[in-house]
Amino acid sequence: PKQTGEQQSAERWSKITKEMHSILSQQSVLALCHFLCQSGSGHGTSGEGDTFQMTADILVALAASQTHLDMVRAELMRVLASLVTDIEAALRKCEVTTAEPSTMETRFLRVVRALAEVFKEAVKSRPGGGLRIDAFLNEANVQTLWSELDSTLDRLGDTEVTATPAQRLLSLGVAPSAVREAASAGLSAETKAQFASNVQTAPPKPLLNRLLPLIEAFFVLHDGNPDTEADTSDRQEKGKAKGEEEPPASAPAPGAAAGANVFAEVAEVSAVERSRLGQFCKRHRRPLNALVKQTPVLLSKSFAPLLRYMPMCLDFDNKRANFRSQLRSRRLESRGETIRLRVRRSEIFMDSYHQLRQRSGEEMRAKIQVQFQGEEGIDAGGVGKEWYTALAREIFNPNYALFVQAGGKACTYHPNTTSYVNREHLQFFQFIGRVVGKAIHDGQNLEAWFTRGFYKHMLGRKVVPADLEAFDPEYFSNLKWMLDHDITDIVELTFSAESDELGQLKVVDLKPNGRNVSVTNDNKHEYIQLMSEHKMTNSVRQQIDAFLKGLHEIVPPELLSLFDDKELELLISGLPDIDIEDLKANTEYHNYSAQSEQVQWFWKVLGEFSQEQRAWFLQFATGTTRVPVEGFRGLIGMRGPQKFSIHRAYGADRLPSAHTCFNQLDLPDYPSEEVLREKLLQAVREGHEGFGFA
Repeated sequence: PKQTGEQQSAERWSKITKEMHSILSQQSVLALCHFLCQSGSGHGTSGEGDTFQMTADILVALAASQTHLDMVRAELMRVLASLVTDIEAALRKCEVTTAEPSTMETRFLRVVRALAEVFKEAVKSRPGGGLRIDAFLNEANVQTLWSELDSTLDRLGDTEVTATPAQRLLSLGVAPSAVREAASAGLSAETKAQFASNVQTAPPKPLLNRLLPLIEAFFVLHDGNPDTEADTSDRQEKGKAKGEEEPPASAPAPGAAAGANVFAEVAEVSAVERSRLGQFCKRHRRPLNALVKQTPVLLSKSFAPLLRYMPMCLDFDNKRANFRSQLRSRRLESRGETIRLRVRRSEIFMDSYHQLRQRSGEEMRAKIQVQFQGEEGIDAGGVGKEWYTALAREIFNPNYALFVQAGGKACTYHPNTTSYVNREHLQFFQFIGRVVGKAIHDGQNLEAWFTRGFYKHMLGRKVVPADLEAFDPEYFSNLKWMLDHDITDIVELTFSAESDELGQLKVVDLKPNGRNVSVTNDNKHEYIQLMSEHKMTNSVRQQIDAFLKGLHEIVPPELLSLFDDKELELLISGLPDIDIEDLKANTEYHNYSAQSEQVQWFWKVLGEFSQEQRAWFLQFATGTTRVPVEGFRGLIGMRGPQKFSIHRAYGADRLPSAHTCFNQLDLPDYPSEEVLREKLLQAVREGHEGFGFA
């Protein structure tokens, strides 16, 4: 058969490599190594870079021969060891703001990249030999350089960039919902000016730019190390096991072990976080984000391990920018014809459904132009934004019976277990998934807020019992009571769930023959886990699957997985402008007063939060980032309108906790403003699950 161009090229390269092995002398190989390690002109031209890259490719090809492998490795290691010593000495003398440009770091990165490829050739020659790259480079004492890099990055201090927060870009760059428009109308002139400003990102300090090649080299050498590979493999195995267990869910072991499994997802990333890579990313989160914000393409190149293994260390701004870049590249690959919709405003859901249902996912990525019947508006973007807003409201129309309000929170929804009363309910859920995916794809915001559990389903993540608090706070309290007390001879339950379906009582087993298995004090952890899965997942599995099918037709799941559930809410719904003074004016105090030291510190710290941090705090304390149309006086709790409240808690070593069903913050009586700031920030950043079963 006729060879392809790639096959012919591979054959030619193989022939050239064989000839190089036989022709090139030791002096020639050493000369190539010497050239690779040169400092270059310092101008960084593309031609010069290509020459260095070609030299590295030749050396790697030569390393396929054992004779040349040892020679290339030895010479490059000699240069590497020398560079490590010189760079360490230079870093100790560097000033943060006056660091002079240097070519040593660039040469170091070039040599490291070549050695990483040479290492791969060495592994091929010793299959099953257990060769590790850190041992391969051990004699160069690279680990001491990483320690010096840690210290130097620490000396940089606060490298937070001064760019407008992501939420500001979201609120200006896409159509704001009617809620956000009403809320922003009450902002002060000064705040409005801030949101209208075009503040640009401040470039990182000179020393940080000089350190960039060293950071890139660190990621090159820690990409695919045993810690990260073992963690990835473990996650894949768990994923397979999980897939085999559902349905029905397999029973966890009784007793204490079952209690530990309630928060199993917390431990899934621990292996990477404990690794050298994980510790580096967490320790230097700010400078890494500053560099990514300055040069976003880093995430698709040398900083790829940061994105792959430690995305939780990336700011929402950088995640979103990378997400948008990935969508743009996919959009360029397939340009479809514009979709033209003609809909009645009063029948916007059904008209849109019938006109879009036959479109493929690829066609749905094309531009949509909308015309409302009986209206003269021409869609130059504004009518399309209105279509998204109006359609999102109709999704939750109770006449369709597709969603129910969750936890007494207005505008927080979960799939309805009895949506089957609508014969086309699964087709509707698939359509809604496509609408949400299309809005994300187009960078539009929807006036749509879902439960924590539903966001996690969109991300393919495990829903945990703690998520029940926002979904059904009363039932959550009942399960919490069961966990905290001995239920022997008090609670008479079986491993089954009952539901009233159109007047008929239906019993569902939570495990095989569950209706005949009693819940005891020993197996209550298992019951809580299975009942939580039933409530938030299994009882609406068909609806979830249909929604996800539509969502993933537009936005691939691997792109969405970059975010966590709170960030996904920001991506879908946008971030409202949060007025701290309005919140302060609508707050009640219990065992505190407005004059209490801790309360005054709290408002000062909260006032210093960025808009994104404020949104995360609001999510932490109330269960949603949404500000009601009428301001914070319209906050809704479990029993209807319920103001935000701050309750005194005790224990300066504890983090603040929240009860989202009551819009309640439990604030310990911290001894100083600094301690309060640290604890509040930690709680807001890390309290993804709220308080839970422990």
